[in-house]
Amino acid sequence: MSLQPISLLDAIKMEKEFKITSAQHYEDTMITIFELQEQEDPLTASQIKEIEIMLQAAAKYEDEEL
Repeated sequence: MSLQPISLLDAIKMEKEFKITSAQHYEDTMITIFELQEQEDPLTASQIKEIEIMLQAAAKYEDEEL
């Protein structure tokens, strides 16, 4: 899966809207984070922000559902 760079405004919008709603969504999110971290190219600032947003959503899901 190839993620496209996002703008700061998109990141802010994503942070407000990104919510994990199921165990499958949680698993897919964690796989995406792992794949991003394991890629050969250095992470861009937007990829790092995306990972942070996904990790925050994952932590919230863990607190509320697990």
